[in-house]
Amino acid sequence: MKRKLVLASPTSLSDRTPVPEGEVVTVLGPSEARLPKRRARPGLTTVERFVAVLSSLVDGDTAVAKVNFTKALEARSPATLRAMTCDLEGYTLFASEQAGAGLPASAERIAEWIDHLEASNQKPATIARKLATLATVHGLLGIPSAVSSSLVRDAMKGLRRRQGKAQRQAAGLRLGEAIGNAPVKGFTLAALMEACGTDLPGLRDAALLSLGYDAGLRVSEILEARVEALEVQDDGSGLLDIDRSKTDQEGQGASVWVSPETVRRIALWREAAAIRTGPLYRRVGVIRTKGHPGRRALAIADLAYNAGVDRERMAAIPARQASVTYVVGDTALTVAAVRSIIRKRALAAADMGLVDLMGEDLEIALGGLSTHSLRVGLTQDLFASGEDAGPIAQALRWSSVGTALRYGRRLAPASNAAARLLAGRRV
Repeated sequence: MKRKLVLASPTSLSDRTPVPEGEVVTVLGPSEARLPKRRARPGLTTVERFVAVLSSLVDGDTAVAKVNFTKALEARSPATLRAMTCDLEGYTLFASEQAGAGLPASAERIAEWIDHLEASNQKPATIARKLATLATVHGLLGIPSAVSSSLVRDAMKGLRRRQGKAQRQAAGLRLGEAIGNAPVKGFTLAALMEACGTDLPGLRDAALLSLGYDAGLRVSEILEARVEALEVQDDGSGLLDIDRSKTDQEGQGASVWVSPETVRRIALWREAAAIRTGPLYRRVGVIRTKGHPGRRALAIADLAYNAGVDRERMAAIPARQASVTYVVGDTALTVAAVRSIIRKRALAAADMGLVDLMGEDLEIALGGLSTHSLRVGLTQDLFASGEDAGPIAQALRWSSVGTALRYGRRLAPASNAAARLLAGRRV
């Protein structure tokens, strides 16, 4: 039986070879290796959650028509269904404290729910969305909805009068250069991209941020971007085809312009990750191995007098260089992954001193970032450059000019007709 190997004295430094400098980098492209496993998250799918919560709200005599439910799922995007499920789960908690079944909901109960949501510091826009979910669910059940009743309308009018209509929006990730008369403050696209670095995840993140800003993409459009959808033009710019979006659920499609810089960044990421077809932005698994110095083979004289002889443990140990292996996945990133990328690169930019934010100001700025920040940032830069709301809404594929005005409300006045007329006269 082998005993523990005990040295008579520590091995001297001269008996060791140093750790080789540098790091061995290996990239395994799509389908060349499996991504490192993540801990499974048990739970129901969104559809299963929706069915479960809807079933808990109705009594035994009320049933959802299968055709209604099937068509409702087909008509809504996965993101919309997730939002509806969350809204309905919140209503379920409220209804559980009330007498009787949760659905159908009377006008009085809905008004009480509005008061409950306001007491929870929820904004009018959020509450309006939850009422729309409740109205949709009544339609699934084939029963009239009291959401449009005069009592509910009056309750919402009172809420908006008390709180105002303005809603909190994502902080914009603007380009980083002074455009027009509007100085750029806080986190910028340039700062986040500089913080990405040059390793494989950094190349991916920089390409993702750059495309998201250029085209004003929603997060769903970023995730659905594919190699085949990007056509490089003669001048180095690109055209990206968007098959479907939030305001184009029927898939009529649109094309958006992409700058030459973004085309180059995408090409660098694709070449490094060996991506030829399919989703542009994918998960990258990282496997790191620490380096260690080598050691010569031990002789009997190196052992303690009472040590057993273990030839395997006495054998020479070669020096090992540190290494990192990147494994590129086959499928697109998730919404949570994009959110994590934006926050991670923002924190890195702050650590590198690329933004003038500290303490509470830094926490507030981080809290304002979201997957929508790239789209908001482009909108604000367009307003700052003097563009009107109509062309901006068209460029960013909004169905309403009012949406563009809401996102650029702080910058739109500087480019309106009065500002253009008086800028050179009232100095």
